[in-house]
Amino acid sequence: MDLPAEDGAEAPQMGSPEAEGPEGPQRPAGQWSGAEVGSWLAAHGRDAALEELAREHALTGRGLLRLTEGSLRRMGVNRRNRRRELLRELLRLRLQQEVQELRSIAGE
Repeated sequence: MDLPAEDGAEAPQMGSPEAEGPEGPQRPAGQWSGAEVGSWLAAHGRDAALEELAREHALTGRGLLRLTEGSLRRMGVNRRNRRRELLRELLRLRLQQEVQELRSIAGE
């Protein structure tokens, strides 16, 4: 069950580094396997074909975080709106990862 976010912040999304699992926070996105990347793309790109693209290109978490509009185009994501939507979701993922790292450094 998702709880409402406090102070106007968005609630952590499933599949995000801030989402809690049974062992606590999930591992950083940069360490995700190809299967985890495929699942994230399918969920956040709202397109099951993206999961197949991730598999075809052996995309891991590190590669996911480095995707650009050009690399998405070369991978076969042809619709500009789809690329932009994915880039927004990737930016959100990167920011969530940065927040998690900063909290870890601060001892929270």
